Amino acid sequence: MMFVITVPMTILDIKPVNAQKESEILINNTQMDEKEKLVVVSNINLQNIEKKGMIKVLGVINGEDFVKNIPLDKIDETTKKLKVNFVTNKNNEFVSADKRDEFFVCAYHYKNTNDNNNNIKSKSLDKQNDATTTIDYFDCNEADIQSITSPTEANLFKIKSQVYNKTATYYNFDSKANTVSFDTLGNNTIKSTTNNFSNSNLKEDNKKVSNTRDNNNSNKPVKVKIIVPMEDRKDAKKIKIISMLKGQIKSEIIDSVQEEFKKIGGYTITRIFDFDRITDMGPIQIGDRFHACVIGEELNPPEGSECEKRLIKNLDKPNPLPVR
Repeated sequence: MMFVITVPMTILDIKPVNAQKESEILINNTQMDEKEKLVVVSNINLQNIEKKGMIKVLGVINGEDFVKNIPLDKIDETTKKLKVNFVTNKNNEFVSADKRDEFFVCAYHYKNTNDNNNNIKSKSLDKQNDATTTIDYFDCNEADIQSITSPTEANLFKIKSQVYNKTATYYNFDSKANTVSFDTLGNNTIKSTTNNFSNSNLKEDNKKVSNTRDNNNSNKPVKVKIIVPMEDRKDAKKIKIISMLKGQIKSEIIDSVQEEFKKIGGYTITRIFDFDRITDMGPIQIGDRFHACVIGEELNPPEGSECEKRLIKNLDKPNPLPVR
């Protein structure tokens, strides 16, 4: 069953702890006894985060997904760390949690919370065309469950984290690679000795070409293709495939893996998920990181939950990601 963050069992509790300058949030996906709970604690470092806008925190843990927007103006300016406790059941219809099962958590910091969708779209595309800007700050942590009897910790916004840097580097590289040069404007080759274009015209034409490229893609969903090799799990009965891109989570349950094998005539299951290009944090961009997990009891050993990640490299065709 998909978890909806707005159901009554969700508890949002921000408690400043003055001695440690720390705030704590609980996202609870279970009402079961304490011993039946699986807990992942995400420690989010706020030392270098401006206390404006939102932090969107999300995770996929034991086949369950979590999403929560945390307004930063609710957190004391001196707070150094935000602790988010993800709580779910150890056992569900797909899998029983165990050590070595994989999960991921992510946090995104964005500030355009007062804009409507049209403004977000317009400003975000303008931002993409500005070579001096890049994407909003974020961090992700993919890890193994360390214990099913005590909390597993996953740190975010670490000083030395390379997650954001890799995305920003790829984004900037792609932006430079797609810069339209004087010699390649239009469909025909133009000699650099031509005097019909001034520098201002050149800049304006470059901007038009760039805007055209972005606008052509702006209303199209971004696709990810999740590939699940099952040659070594021919006896599997039921699995769940989950994917996340820029705060959006999509999933599909395959109730009968055996029927799926018959239908495809093989043992490699694929699913394509469409993600809205424009999100509450701006547009999906080249270089954005996406994740996917496949969950099923028969995937054990080694993991009943297996996750992988990759960067978006195409806005107009599926981005493949093998999981397992």
